[in-house]
Amino acid sequence: MLKDEKLMTALKKGNVSALEKIMKKYSGYVCTVARNFSRGALSEEDIDEISVDVFYKLWELRGGLDIKIGLSAYLSAAVRNMVKNRFRDLPPPFEDISDFEIPSLTSVEDAAELALMTECLNEGISGLSEKEREIFLRFYLYGEKTAQIADAMSVSESSVRTNLSRTREKLKIFMNSRGYEYV
Repeated sequence: MLKDEKLMTALKKGNVSALEKIMKKYSGYVCTVARNFSRGALSEEDIDEISVDVFYKLWELRGGLDIKIGLSAYLSAAVRNMVKNRFRDLPPPFEDISDFEIPSLTSVEDAAELALMTECLNEGISGLSEKEREIFLRFYLYGEKTAQIADAMSVSESSVRTNLSRTREKLKIFMNSRGYEYV
């Protein structure tokens, strides 16, 4: 992480070689996050384009970087936002309004319950330690493998798996205490 801080400091000062080093180190990570977050809905060309755009945006916003946050956090957030924007640019999945089903009252109630459960889960996740939260989000939100997480965080793969197991148990207890049955 110390090396990333030096790279971010150099990047903030406008050092182009720092950007090149960041691109070399994180281009695979950025593409993987884009691929996983899009769940196969984007072509490899789109993913490559998003990767380039992420590093361009990093360069543009280099002056406002907070070194304490870390490169992977900036990059993954930028990737998620760019994938979401790309989905907004795609045509709607149906051509005619008759293809659209109006949800029944039950599905609206289910959606409301899901929103409340998601809010509760987010509260539980925000109560985790920084390390637990990072591993949990990398695995479940960004779809990274435990080996990738271990390499990125300089810990053993078994440590990542143990952390995930303990974090799931903490969240299970948290959700049960709020009236949600763990499935």
